[in-house]
Amino acid sequence: MNWVKILNFIDGVFEQEAVEPEYGKLYKIKDEPLPFRYVYVRGDDLNKIHRFKHHQLKEYIFSNFNKIEREANPEEIRVYNLIKDHVNELSRKENNSYYN
Repeated sequence: MNWVKILNFIDGVFEQEAVEPEYGKLYKIKDEPLPFRYVYVRGDDLNKIHRFKHHQLKEYIFSNFNKIEREANPEEIRVYNLIKDHVNELSRKENNSYYN
């Protein structure tokens, strides 16, 4: 018997405690090493979507919170804030080269 398959099936059947994110807070998304901020853009509620951004570099849009693992811990928040300027500068350079 393959115990990993059985345990994965059980995890899928018994849902984890639902995460109810708050706008502005950082959350850990499955398969991402750094946290993402839960942000609101006008119309998101009408479209029933949830938007998570990692500075200006990467964005996820979900229809539910299934991929949200948990709220970011203090160390993840510290790293997120430390790299903010560098990540935003990379994003600006990438966007400028895209339009030129």
